[in-house]
Amino acid sequence: MSWLQIVAVVVVALIAFVAWRYTSVARGAKARDEALLKRLDPLAARFEAKSAVTADEVAALAASPELRHMLHAMLTHFEATHLLPADFLSREAQAEATLVHWMMHPNELQAAPSAIELVEKVNRQVSGRDVDFYVFRYRMPEGHWAGKEWLLGLAGPFVADDPPYESAAGGFSRAGDVVGKVTPAQLVDWYVDVSK
Repeated sequence: MSWLQIVAVVVVALIAFVAWRYTSVARGAKARDEALLKRLDPLAARFEAKSAVTADEVAALAASPELRHMLHAMLTHFEATHLLPADFLSREAQAEATLVHWMMHPNELQAAPSAIELVEKVNRQVSGRDVDFYVFRYRMPEGHWAGKEWLLGLAGPFVADDPPYESAAGGFSRAGDVVGKVTPAQLVDWYVDVSK
């Protein structure tokens, strides 16, 4: 094989890897979201059939943070957002939902945490705007590859006038951000710095 053929093979392999990696994010998000939608399908079917749906039924689904964004979108579609309890409309509940949904992506933690708690709300200036980040501590289920320690993760940036569940905020966590080894402010500052 000539050096030109070797270079061509390497270039083709590199392009194939980049294309695979780029599309793996979309494929992973689709797989995660399809699994979550299956959990909401029975409720959607009841709305479609014009059957009665109670706030308690909606609250039971909203208790799973990974479902909240899709649940809110469904309720908006069926003009039934009044069924979502006010507790799940808080910015903290939205931030928790954003982080947990991100965690469940196959390229990230691949699962919802077994426990999650708000640690601190951190305000920063980003692109000249006052925004909030919500930093949570979480622990993954027993036997998860991320270990047993409490880790920090964040959701944000949230802008004050964003309508519920329509924020462009994202979730993020790093495996090494063990509670006590990094502060919420340090995590947010690192995130803001690398997001520029």
